[in-house]
Amino acid sequence: MKANKIFGSLWFKCIAVLLVISCVAGGLLAILNDVLYVSAEERSARAIKKIYGKEMAYSIVLDVDSDNDDINEQIKYDNLGSINKIFTITNGDSEDILFQTTGEGGYKGTVTVWTQVNVNGNKYDIVKVVLESFTKETLMSKLSSSFFNNFCLTDVTADYNAGKDFTPYANENGFTNVATGATKSSNAGCNAVNCVLKYLREGGQNG
Repeated sequence: MKANKIFGSLWFKCIAVLLVISCVAGGLLAILNDVLYVSAEERSARAIKKIYGKEMAYSIVLDVDSDNDDINEQIKYDNLGSINKIFTITNGDSEDILFQTTGEGGYKGTVTVWTQVNVNGNKYDIVKVVLESFTKETLMSKLSSSFFNNFCLTDVTADYNAGKDFTPYANENGFTNVATGATKSSNAGCNAVNCVLKYLREGGQNG
């Protein structure tokens, strides 16, 4: 009789319902996790397709998301930021190097971009810079397509460019690129691309 009262009580029914819901929800999450899982390789392929507009053959030089310890070590540069991914891509008769970099020195956070560099012999041309993401930057809407287009340079490793970096501040020794009203966010964006310049000029060593 006492057992019947316990099993028939309201609190027992509530606990039983919660347990059933928890079990079902846990099972569904486990199934969805397997179904919706996207590998690092698939994420890379999607990012490349977004930039090029089509699928491209590529090789991985560096990818911080990889499980391979030989290629997942992030390259960091003091006071600039880091390189998270490097891919080499066959692009017609030439080769591209595609970088994902994160620039520091923003208003409160960072800016991450993709930079497409075309390689022609010993000549490196920045073809495209695309925003990937940002953290704690409140004025990113001011960084328009023209801001990112201003990063496109011909022969970034040439002697006359060797000592120059991108900066939002007027500087005769640098390439000034700033979005009006968003100097700090511009600085983080500039530093993201400066990581690419440093890599190309100095052979990819950590700073």
